[in-house]
Amino acid sequence: MRILVTGGSGFIGQRLCRSLVARGHELWVLTRRPHAAAKLLSGSVVLISSLDEIDDTEAFDAVINLAGESVAGGRWTERRKRVLFESRVGVTEALCRLVARLERKPAVLINGSATGFYGDAGNAELTETSPAAKRDFTYLLCDAWEQAARAIGQQGVRVCILRIGVVLSHYGGMLGKLLPVYRIGLGPMMGDGRQWFSWIHLDDLIAIIVRCLDYSAAQGVYNAVAPQPVTYRKFHEALAASCHRPALLRVPALPLRLALGEMSSLMLGGQKVLPARLTQEGFEFRHADIASALRAEIG
Repeated sequence: MRILVTGGSGFIGQRLCRSLVARGHELWVLTRRPHAAAKLLSGSVVLISSLDEIDDTEAFDAVINLAGESVAGGRWTERRKRVLFESRVGVTEALCRLVARLERKPAVLINGSATGFYGDAGNAELTETSPAAKRDFTYLLCDAWEQAARAIGQQGVRVCILRIGVVLSHYGGMLGKLLPVYRIGLGPMMGDGRQWFSWIHLDDLIAIIVRCLDYSAAQGVYNAVAPQPVTYRKFHEALAASCHRPALLRVPALPLRLALGEMSSLMLGGQKVLPARLTQEGFEFRHADIASALRAEIG
């Protein structure tokens, strides 16, 4: 396949692109830093810094849209919120304009979203048909991103929307940041630990994306999470045990709220999200439980 990827030089995108190239696919990767991305990506990859570089006659079999600034990259000031919206919704709207002018439309769009769509949902079990429990900032961001993706579907493109949980890999993301701290025995539990933590191992996420590429019946929203969510306390204890260190430290909620403001909801809130559609359709997770995922990354 010939695939256009946005966010291909990010934490998830790098591993995804390498996997796709290894499968024999030809990639076009949209990146703000093509020279830096060239050092990270190799093989059959064309790097572009703007969708305007794509001619109307170019043909892509698929588009994978993972673009987006990290929601944990700084306090959610009004300016930061605008950046987060533009990096997701703005890029997706630009993709919609691109698809509109292409002489041949791609067959499928695989679009990122996040379990933050459901808001801070307490202990409620959430499947793809569950409404948002709280219409907070993460809901507004994810909903706008998903609506922009659905507009591409109105042009006759099959659309798969992945509501992705916390992606676990020692290469980066949350686990990449936590491992050095936990390895020296200073890993803290956030808040009271009762908040739910919906996660997925990076290998399983890549397998889900590949499945959406190859399985023509795949369409609509999928919760891209492992089938066994855990409380943050359980995750904290499992990570400390994997590092052979104690799990004694805790950061209370109040200091987090004071330091991070609204963004503290990422650590103090949570969702108990289940991959109902993937399970029904027979997807087999390599890492269904948190112990398996951490063992694969830490040993």
